[in-house]
Amino acid sequence: MTTRHATQLGQAALRICGRWLTTVVGVAALLLLLVEMAPGDAIDLLPDGETLRAELERRWHLGRPLPERLLLWLLSALGGDLGTSWTIRPGAPVSEVLRGPALASLLRLLAALMTSAGVALALAWRSAGHASWLRRPVHVLSLAPVFLLAHLAVAGLNASAWSLMEAGWIDRPAWFALPTEPSVLRSFLAVVLLALGSTALSGLVTDLEDAIARLRHAPFVLAARGRGEPVDPMILRNLVPVAAALLADRLAFFVGGLVILEKVLLLGGAGSLLWRASLERDVALVLAIGVGTGLVVATGRLASDALRAYADPRLTTAPTR
Repeated sequence: MTTRHATQLGQAALRICGRWLTTVVGVAALLLLLVEMAPGDAIDLLPDGETLRAELERRWHLGRPLPERLLLWLLSALGGDLGTSWTIRPGAPVSEVLRGPALASLLRLLAALMTSAGVALALAWRSAGHASWLRRPVHVLSLAPVFLLAHLAVAGLNASAWSLMEAGWIDRPAWFALPTEPSVLRSFLAVVLLALGSTALSGLVTDLEDAIARLRHAPFVLAARGRGEPVDPMILRNLVPVAAALLADRLAFFVGGLVILEKVLLLGGAGSLLWRASLERDVALVLAIGVGTGLVVATGRLASDALRAYADPRLTTAPTR
C-alpha cells in the first residue's frame, strides 16, 4: 500500500467516524426533543408522582435545558451507565431491562437481512441481463408495506386455523389466539415479512441485477472467460462489497420495519419496548434504545464502507494483466 493510498484511507476513515458520531448524537437529540414536546412528563404517570416530584425532577435533571440533559446522558452512557428505567420498571437499570429484548430484536434483524440478501441474490443471478417472469410478481409482492403484510398474514392464519378446527381436521394449535405468549411462528413471520415487504426485496433485486450485469461484462471477467477460467466465483467475490453497501443503505428501513412488526405481531423486543417506553415517557429507556439503534445503523454503514475501501471497487473494472 502506497503512502498516498494510506492517507486516502485515513481521511476516509475520519469522515466515516464523523458520520457515525453525528448519527448517534443526532438520534439522541431528536428522541429527547420529541419526548419533551409531548404534554406532561413521566412523573404524571407514577402513582406517588406528585409527592415525589421535587426529588424526581432533581434526580432526572428535568429542570435543566435539553442540551445539558443530553450531554449529561451521553457522558454517563460513555461511562457504561445508561441510567435507570423511569416508568416501565422504576429503578431497574436500563441495561438490565433492555438486554433480553435487544438480543431478540438483533437476531430477528440479522435473520431478515440475510434472508433478504440470499433471496435477492438468487433471483438477481437468474434474471440479470435478460427477461424473467419472476421479476414482476417479486416487485408487486415487495411493494406491500410490512404492517399490511403482517395484518394479512395473521388474519389469514387465524381464519385458516379456525376453519380447520371447526371441521375437526386439526386440534387447536399452540399459537392460536395467544398473543401474549412467545411464539416461534410470529418471529418467523416477522423475519420473512421484514425481508420481503416495503420494497426491501424489490430494491435489492434491482440493484443486484445491475451489479451482476456489469460484472459479467467487466474486462477482467471477459479476460478470465477467454482463458477458460471459472468466472462465477470471481463475480461473487466482487459482489460482496456491493451487497454489503446495499444492505447498509437499507439498514435503517429494516430497523424501522422491525419496530412496526414487533408491535403488530406482539413480539417482545426492543422495537415494541421502544413503543411502550415512548408512550410512558421513560426517557432513559427511549434514549438507550434510540442510541443503540443508531449505533447499529451507523456501525453497519461503517463496516460496509470499510469493506468497500479494503476491496477497492476499482478492481471490478480493471483489466487483468
